[in-house]
Amino acid sequence: MERDRSRTETPHFAAAVNAFVSALDGRIAPGATSFPDLFADDGVIEVPFDGAGDGAPIVGRPAIETMAGSLEGFLWFDEVTFHSVLATADPSRVVCEYEAVLRRADRDGPLRRRYVAVLTLREGRIAHLREYGGPFIPLG
Repeated sequence: MERDRSRTETPHFAAAVNAFVSALDGRIAPGATSFPDLFADDGVIEVPFDGAGDGAPIVGRPAIETMAGSLEGFLWFDEVTFHSVLATADPSRVVCEYEAVLRRADRDGPLRRRYVAVLTLREGRIAHLREYGGPFIPLG
């Protein structure tokens, strides 16, 4: 079944998508051009310390598509730089350190935010992402 590409296009996440594909060096299957494309159909995103405070996981690619789409017009990634991708005892799991320069509709000017994430990869997609983000720091 072909997916409706209008639901999955995420140009506001383009810098993040490109950075993940590059940093994971061949572990993401070819053709990932949007944020949801990085994930397995049953992929999970957990952000335990998200500013909203509920920390509920986002489960499944349709929910990831909805989340990414809901941020269009609110959040834009201008740059994402990976500082390390560290192997673990489990070959499918890596720990990543990265930072982003981004913009939010509710804040003035560009912001910097640092992240640590634990990723579980399966068959060229992210099966599970647990991401810990620091504060949004104004650039300047």
